[in-house]
Amino acid sequence: MLKMIDFLKYRIPIRVKLTLWYVLLLAATFIVFAVYLIFRFQYSLRSAIDSSLQITVSNTIASLDKEDYRDTNLLTFNLSGGSQVGNPNFVMRLISAQGEVWDTSSDAQSISFWGPAEAGYTTQMDLENEDEWRVFSQPVLDSTGETIGWVQAAQSLSPVNDAVEDLRAQLFLGIPLILLFAGFGGYFLANRALRPIQQITNTAREITAQDLSRRLAYQGTMDEVGSLAKTFDQMLERLQSSFERERRFTGDAAHELRTPLTVLKGQIEVTLNRKRNPAEYEKKLQELSAQVERLIRLSNGLLFLSRSDQHQLTFEPADINLCEWLEVLIEQFQPLAREKRLQINTNIPEELSVYGDSDHLIRLFMNLLENALKYASAGGQITVTAVKKPGETQVIIHNTGPGIPQQHFQHLFERFYRVDADRSSQTGGSGLGLAIAREIVRLHGGDIDVQSEPGQGVTVTVHLPSPTK
Repeated sequence: MLKMIDFLKYRIPIRVKLTLWYVLLLAATFIVFAVYLIFRFQYSLRSAIDSSLQITVSNTIASLDKEDYRDTNLLTFNLSGGSQVGNPNFVMRLISAQGEVWDTSSDAQSISFWGPAEAGYTTQMDLENEDEWRVFSQPVLDSTGETIGWVQAAQSLSPVNDAVEDLRAQLFLGIPLILLFAGFGGYFLANRALRPIQQITNTAREITAQDLSRRLAYQGTMDEVGSLAKTFDQMLERLQSSFERERRFTGDAAHELRTPLTVLKGQIEVTLNRKRNPAEYEKKLQELSAQVERLIRLSNGLLFLSRSDQHQLTFEPADINLCEWLEVLIEQFQPLAREKRLQINTNIPEELSVYGDSDHLIRLFMNLLENALKYASAGGQITVTAVKKPGETQVIIHNTGPGIPQQHFQHLFERFYRVDADRSSQTGGSGLGLAIAREIVRLHGGDIDVQSEPGQGVTVTVHLPSPTK
């Protein structure tokens, strides 16, 4: 039993489930409507009979000759031209106040279903013929308002019951046929509506990490299914972009790691091939140390970006005096600046503070200052400015130099991207500096942008939001 339930729950296609629910809902609607229709139809027919009986009795009473009652102490019908004369399903009688039958129409004398003489409608059963009759009784009054007799009219309900039964039979036969056609139509429509989902399934089966180029290219209406197909294509676009970025990242990381390792291996082998004096050994060790330092920086950068992607970076913000803090960082770069004959100028208010993680912000501005020193023209200037703006603090680092061509702007923050690969290899850059800077700024809820004009140098602006306290 449980296996059957599991099969019905998990193995029935959704188009079949939709069709079944559609047919069940339609069946419930038709059944409710059929019950209502039969009830209303029966009620309308009986109301018509009641109205006819009342009109007939009222007209009959109006046509009675009450003068005869004074002479003969009884009344008789005058049925000539009556609307119900000759109707086999209609009978009428005239009785006295004591129940004595004065006159009848047709064979009403032998009928036993009349019941008591009470004003209004009753439904009586003819036990002999097992037939229902609708009876209407109305008193006959004299001039003083005293009841002298009763007129009773009865109409057989057989035609009504037969009509209701015929309607019930028609509905009983018609509803299953309608549901059958509705089921086929519902299955066709469900199959057509869910066809893009089948395409999604087939496309998903064909997609692998090596080939994410397949798309649904849905051309139908933008309903729920169309929106799903469009969203699926957009998801594939993001996945393909992410996979390509990861492939490029992995390839670039392997290349960046291989270069210093190859240099290290080559220099070690050359050094071991022949004996050298202490000065030469010291020089080689310094060169090896530089390559090891490059490997350490690269490994730290890769580790930082990996933790950032996995949202595992620690974040411990605090108030930082920006003026004192940047002056300490700039002081560390002064020896490198003097080597390139660069002048570092600062314009930072003394009381300006920011709210952030000191370790991450140190890494952010060290990367930006290092880039500014690497790519500034010899004999030029580097300017560090900090200003307080509504809702944020801006730190602006500008260096003189050749600038960055416009076509590189959209790729500047990509990992391992270099504006000039030869120049980067000479300066030891790995192409991770700006990528790391952007992740740190995002971690603080801020933004970073780069502006440059050919021959006018580069300006990097860091936007750090003001703390909400």
